[in-house]
Amino acid sequence: MSGGIDLWVVYGFLFISMYFEVFLLTSFIERRFRSKPIVSPGGNPLPKVAIVVPCFNEEKSLSSTVQSLLALDYPADKFEIFIVDDGSTDGTLALAKTFENAGRKESRVFFGEDCLSDQDASSADEKNTRLFPLVRVFHKENGGKHTAMNLALAHTNAELIGCLDADSIVEPSALRAIVPVFDNATVAAATPGIHVKNPSNLLQHMQHVEYRLSIFNRFMLAGLGSAFITPGPFSFFRAQVVRDLGSWRDGHSTEDMEMALRMQQGGFLIANVPSAIVHTGAPKTLRGLYRQRVRWTYGWLRNAIDYKHMFGNRAYGNLGIIILPSAIISIFAGIYFFARIVFYTVRELIAMVERIMETGIYPHTSFDLFYFNTSALWFLIFMSVGLVFALLCAGTMIGTEGRRFPPKATPLFLLFYSFLVPLWLSAAVVRAAFKTGVRWR
Repeated sequence: MSGGIDLWVVYGFLFISMYFEVFLLTSFIERRFRSKPIVSPGGNPLPKVAIVVPCFNEEKSLSSTVQSLLALDYPADKFEIFIVDDGSTDGTLALAKTFENAGRKESRVFFGEDCLSDQDASSADEKNTRLFPLVRVFHKENGGKHTAMNLALAHTNAELIGCLDADSIVEPSALRAIVPVFDNATVAAATPGIHVKNPSNLLQHMQHVEYRLSIFNRFMLAGLGSAFITPGPFSFFRAQVVRDLGSWRDGHSTEDMEMALRMQQGGFLIANVPSAIVHTGAPKTLRGLYRQRVRWTYGWLRNAIDYKHMFGNRAYGNLGIIILPSAIISIFAGIYFFARIVFYTVRELIAMVERIMETGIYPHTSFDLFYFNTSALWFLIFMSVGLVFALLCAGTMIGTEGRRFPPKATPLFLLFYSFLVPLWLSAAVVRAAFKTGVRWR
């Protein structure tokens, strides 16, 4: 690597990174003090809602997911639940059928195998009886999540249709929180505040921190009219808009990104409601995390190619001019910084070994507590890390409605997680270049 060119590239990537971080942070501060919410005041009647749970071999987590939906604070005659078994080979379908309702009145003990019989329910005290939504179960050959969503879309007349991944659970107030944004006729989709469900190891705790950063990003991108992802856990859509746009597509195994870009292309807004809280499962192993993120990044890159006409296009506002180009640049910047660290580390190790072999003297290292590298490069790196920490604090405030400090695993995230990210970024770029495709699991 040529030293001069290398430094120019490094400074260029750092400038873009810091510019984007400062842009989001100043936009956040402006939005906090001059907030103009997308939701329209008006008290419109609650719309009918369909919630789809696509399933493929989810018997371990499906029960808690459906239970959280049944516990939603929303009129039972205003929403229905579709459990779509996408060709599972385990006991998912049998478990799903235990939730299927022939009637709508159930005892307060109503989940899965704990449902009371119709006779017991009818004799229960009135105050212990409530109306629950209709649960419908469909089984189909394996075809992917987008086919499960389209099957439900074809069988509902609901105004809004949403999705909940079968490894996620929602807070009881989530649906009432997210529905009002659709009072604004320009909003075609809305995303929730997504948190990691019960993190139990260091890897999940680092992802828990990452999701707080994602809460901030999603909140700000929606405020800028530039959201380009509608994630699986509890995103909602205007059903008629989805039909008019041609329903869900495979989207290179990332139908949520493809639909969001298609909506933006059609001139629709995607809102964000952090108070609609959903807790989603996070990979527990490096292998699981790697496969998930390769799929996400691969899908994003392939969809970016499909919608390349939006990049740098003023017709799409902040999304086309700033957000989409920055998202692509960030991928290659992450790979470049990682390659640079590896290159110089290996070079120094080789030089050290050569010195040892020539002199027979092992290098002596010392640590000076008061030494601080004051080079411009390190100063910019420290500033960039400080800005990320500020964004994490902002994401925590948004996602928790007031808490100021991010999770305790934040130092681990800042120190180690950035060394993991380039691994799946690099793999996804190679796969996208050769169009190898990715597997869901």
